[in-house]
Amino acid sequence: MTGPAGRATPGYSCRRSVDASRDAVFAAVATTEGLRQWWTGVVSGSAEPGGHLTFGFAGLDEQIVMRVECRRRPDLVTWTCTAHSRGDEWTGSTIRFELTAVEPDACRLDFQHAGIAPELVTAGWEHFLGSLAGYVEHGTGRPYGAPAP
Repeated sequence: MTGPAGRATPGYSCRRSVDASRDAVFAAVATTEGLRQWWTGVVSGSAEPGGHLTFGFAGLDEQIVMRVECRRRPDLVTWTCTAHSRGDEWTGSTIRFELTAVEPDACRLDFQHAGIAPELVTAGWEHFLGSLAGYVEHGTGRPYGAPAP
């Protein structure tokens, strides 16, 4: 994928083991209620294929709009960013959550945010993917704006 001005932008990717069922992780990344528990409490829209999700961040004048490209239970969710109020870096980038069952109560998450410079998103995704794991493993995520433990 290429970014602004045709520059190649490999993006950010990671693989992590999660001590929760693939169905639980799927629900956390494929529903508005699940997303509120680990990314940001301000999520609206439709999580169905073709729908748009809007992510807001309490206290920030910032919104991200994602078009849901794929929502294939129990193993794949993909989005394309259609707008980011802070700038164009995210616009056109794609996000992919791919889940592989390892055991009944464990899965592997292969995450990719393609089409964006990794230095723009690495720290944020490392925090929020950790928040996702905390939510599905222990019932407590750390979405944006949540008080520190």
